Amino acid sequence: MILSYIIGLLPYLISAGICVWVGRLATTRKQDVASRALAGLAYSEALWIISYILQILSNRLEIVLLWNNVQFLAASLLPVFYFGFALDYNYRQIPFKRFNWKILFVFAGLMVAFIWSDGLHGLFRINPQVIQKDLFYALVFQNGAWFGIYTIYAYTLIILATLFFVVKYIGAPRLFRQQVGTLLIGTIIPWLVSIITAAGVIPFELHDVVPLSFGVSNLIIAWALFRHHLLDIVPVARDTLFENLADAVIVVDASRRVVDANPAASACLSAPPETLIAREITSLLPLAENWADFGVGRTTQITEISLPGKGTTQHYQVKVNRLIQDNGELSGYILTLHNITEQKQVELDLRRSMALLQATVESSASGLVVFNQDLNVILFNQRLVHLFDLPNNWQNQIDHHPLDMLAQKMTDASPFLAALESIIQHATEETSITLDLHSGVTVDCLMTTCRLEGKQIGWLFSFRDITERKLAEQKLHELAITDSLTGVFNRRHFYYVAQTELERSHRYDRNMAIILLDIDHFKWINDTFGHLVGDQMLQTLAQRCRNNLRVFDTIGRFGGEEFIILLPETCIKEAVVIAERLRHAVESISIPTSKGKASITISLGVACFEPGKPVSLDQLVDAADKALYQAKENGRNRVAVYQQQQDKLPGID
Repeated sequence: MILSYIIGLLPYLISAGICVWVGRLATTRKQDVASRALAGLAYSEALWIISYILQILSNRLEIVLLWNNVQFLAASLLPVFYFGFALDYNYRQIPFKRFNWKILFVFAGLMVAFIWSDGLHGLFRINPQVIQKDLFYALVFQNGAWFGIYTIYAYTLIILATLFFVVKYIGAPRLFRQQVGTLLIGTIIPWLVSIITAAGVIPFELHDVVPLSFGVSNLIIAWALFRHHLLDIVPVARDTLFENLADAVIVVDASRRVVDANPAASACLSAPPETLIAREITSLLPLAENWADFGVGRTTQITEISLPGKGTTQHYQVKVNRLIQDNGELSGYILTLHNITEQKQVELDLRRSMALLQATVESSASGLVVFNQDLNVILFNQRLVHLFDLPNNWQNQIDHHPLDMLAQKMTDASPFLAALESIIQHATEETSITLDLHSGVTVDCLMTTCRLEGKQIGWLFSFRDITERKLAEQKLHELAITDSLTGVFNRRHFYYVAQTELERSHRYDRNMAIILLDIDHFKWINDTFGHLVGDQMLQTLAQRCRNNLRVFDTIGRFGGEEFIILLPETCIKEAVVIAERLRHAVESISIPTSKGKASITISLGVACFEPGKPVSLDQLVDAADKALYQAKENGRNRVAVYQQQQDKLPGID
């Protein structure tokens, strides 16, 4: 008995499993709007079958009516999902493509509500009864008035959706008719079976056969999903021009599979049109991995490929354009292949003629690159590659223009881009700039316009490595402004900095102070411990002062054991505090020697410029020198401030 039940129910269980499987497949293809409707269609069919199984296993009328209501829930949703699937899949061919078919769920809900409340009004099922039928039970009833309304509702949507697919099939390009025909057969089977059984053409009950037809229908749809990539491939409309283009044109979807191709593409690839559909484009054309990666703001990319042809290799220029939907989403790409074999032959002859030129260019110590009028690289040497650390085949990168790759290697590309604009857009014959690269290299860039018989044909860029020269210049500059022993500014450069700061203080009425310091009894240090210790003491003193000054203060060697300090934005009181801090810091210096520890003290003179009292730098330094003399006279190792009332400087009231 159990085996008989299993045998009787197994076809329905298999059919339900197939429906669930197809629904799951459809939900994994979320990138296409038609997948949602197809998933709902498959899951509704599965619900119909499962509720039918539970219905035929029950012998109590109220339970049977419950499962029959669930069955009609699925039966009310099915036409809506079928209509929505047809609408989404055929949105290019139907006149009311922007209709939101989900509104129909309102009518489906009303239909379900009326059916489920049949116990109150009896307008759907008249005199329902449960009868024994072989192993299972069957619900029999007379169709009420509302059953006719349900039939009109369901078959109106079904007929409209089927007409969409028929129109789609008629108007589809020949490459897509098999796909559309397969889909049409798969979706129409359950509805044809329901019509045939309802008309009594076959000796089976409608409710017994239709659930089984769902499984067959979904098997065909599943085959279409895998064989024709049903939801991934969106046909592209073509006209007579497309069919007769001399250039090969291939349409690729967002998943980079071929969805259309013209006869020229078929001839180019030496393959029948039907074999091209749904194949990965990279399995047909030797494209780079990043062929579909567009730079910012770009909608077109151009590259070149070679394909085997009749007797000789054929060369093609491949132009890639993006296809953007109305909502801004990417729907695919159009690849146009233009045969440039003859052009390539001319270029080959030209390259042979340029072989000697290339050898000459390679012998240059400078990095050289030649651009044509389209700013494509036509010549460069390996010295350029080494200077800019460029990758192999750098001049033919799809996602980066050669000029962009050069600019990216620069710490600041603005001067380069400005010079580039000047020589290209403003027809400047020659321009030169200095550039710093991220690698630490400094180059002189000379841009020159190339002309042939007076006509501009391109540009020559020359990059000469001047890193060592620049470092030497920097070293010379450093030597010119610093004291070689202590590393602080020398007297000449200190005066330059101080004069600039004094002028600023005059202009903006700001305070400024000068400190002049001298090592006490430095001659005794040299005589007692030797000049090497004296030099070490000077170096230590300079470093100790730098450590105790502010970042914007400036120290220089004034001469011998004397140092001078510039304190911007500093009044006399603040200058005295800084001077005392320096005095205490130097007082703690101790250098061990063979004759004992050597230590020093310093005397400091402070003078200050006050707003509204004009004074020259020499006068200010002289005031600080007088204050230093006063500190020496008062016993050394102390700070003295220039007192104006004792000795007024010219220009100071």
